[in-house]
Amino acid sequence: MKKENVIFLALLVIAFFLIFWNLGERPLFGVEGRWAEAAREMVLRNSWFVPTLNFDPHITKPLIPFWLIKLSGMLFQQFNEFFVRLPGALLAFASLLVFYRGVTHLFSYPWNLIATGLLLTSVGFIEFSRLAQSEIYQLFGIIVGITFYVCFRNQKSFLGYLGFFIGMVLGGLSKGITSFVVLITLPLIDSILEKRFFHLNWKSILAALIALSLYFLPYYLTSQELKSEIPFYLWFRENLKQAVDPYDNLRPFFIYLYFWPLWLAPWSLLLIGALVKFTSNFQKLSTEEKLFFLTSLAIFFIFTIAKARRGYYLLPILPFSIILITYYLKNHCHQFLLKTYQLLKYPLILLPLGAFFILLSLGLKPSLGISLGLILGFLIQGLIFFLLKKENLFSLILHFAVIEWLVYGLLIPYHSKSSEKEAGIFLNTLLSQKQNATVCQLNQPVANVYFYAQINQKVEPFVEGKDCDIILIRKKIPQEITNLTEKGYKLTTFKAQKDPSKTYYILYKPFR
Repeated sequence: MKKENVIFLALLVIAFFLIFWNLGERPLFGVEGRWAEAAREMVLRNSWFVPTLNFDPHITKPLIPFWLIKLSGMLFQQFNEFFVRLPGALLAFASLLVFYRGVTHLFSYPWNLIATGLLLTSVGFIEFSRLAQSEIYQLFGIIVGITFYVCFRNQKSFLGYLGFFIGMVLGGLSKGITSFVVLITLPLIDSILEKRFFHLNWKSILAALIALSLYFLPYYLTSQELKSEIPFYLWFRENLKQAVDPYDNLRPFFIYLYFWPLWLAPWSLLLIGALVKFTSNFQKLSTEEKLFFLTSLAIFFIFTIAKARRGYYLLPILPFSIILITYYLKNHCHQFLLKTYQLLKYPLILLPLGAFFILLSLGLKPSLGISLGLILGFLIQGLIFFLLKKENLFSLILHFAVIEWLVYGLLIPYHSKSSEKEAGIFLNTLLSQKQNATVCQLNQPVANVYFYAQINQKVEPFVEGKDCDIILIRKKIPQEITNLTEKGYKLTTFKAQKDPSKTYYILYKPFR
């Protein structure tokens, strides 16, 4: 077997552990519950085009994540953290395979493997590959689009055009039209640099029309199911109006100066080095280097001038920047910066074992899983060091991957707690004791709670005088509600340590 294939197989094995290990251990985090609960309710309602939360339409988000999470739950006959995250994790793994195929057209061995390893170990990629959110779905579509473009860049190929536009559609039906904006930037800049206007032909136009039809078809079917045109209005509001006149997510214009290097960590220094070097030596760059340098800058500029800003909005810049960094490493990287990174492998090797002994010296007793993981991490680090001595950059990537596996696969899952999960499971237990109990809510509990409660009907708001067997309350419990304890209700509190908005109270009548 060729050396490249052996190393690529090793990368895939580590990627598998990094993405899937303890995938379902961490409670649903942030907005994951919106996707998970809406998909669960779509199964209950036998619907494919109208997601709901607490059985009210929730149609501001594209459908692909809902569809795949729904299919996962239907296939495995249950909805839990693992199965709602599984589709995104599979797409993340597939993204690595597709990306490797694409960068092999740009780089020969070992740089194609290095680029793939850089993507795997970037914080932005691994963070969202383990969450049931739309970002990793969108990133998969963008990587598909990039790969088709670089593979068919010099051809008038209908297949190439269709694959490129299908990548746009996959991203657009996962997160929004940012995938269209990001992907079209690449051929647009390439056309200006290289006069590639031959791509504007009947094949590309036909492929674009097919893709556009596929993109708007779900919106049409959603409007048919609702018997309303509101899905098209919400598409306009969420995609176009939000960019120029947003109703939320009003962050300062400079936030992406922080999030661009953050999503590329631990390779942020290489990004800074590449930006400085490519700016100062622009005229000496190859066409491909100019292409990905200018495309990365253009994407950063587009997201910066858009008025709605959140850190994860910038995630589509990730694959373009990884390719930019790979060109920098291959052709321009300063030896001092390379040596600095290469020196990091030594503390990385000792970090797992050092962390284990530090915990013991502090009198803290790590769990058996954490202890075995730290020791195993140290042994894997040693194997990488001795087996890949001559593969300096690639071995460094694998060293970082092992540390990230310990963080994302062990430490975060084992030490994550959720008042939302505790409240939801407690509510589910109450309902299992009395299935016809009337449940009411106050202060709009989030979707994570409903997901864990597994309620099969709408929970109505509580109003004074309404007879409710169970009252689910978020954030703060009003005094008049507390008085219900004098009427025989029991009160259970699920307090969040850091965020008061995640504190829940459940008042309930004792069941006989």
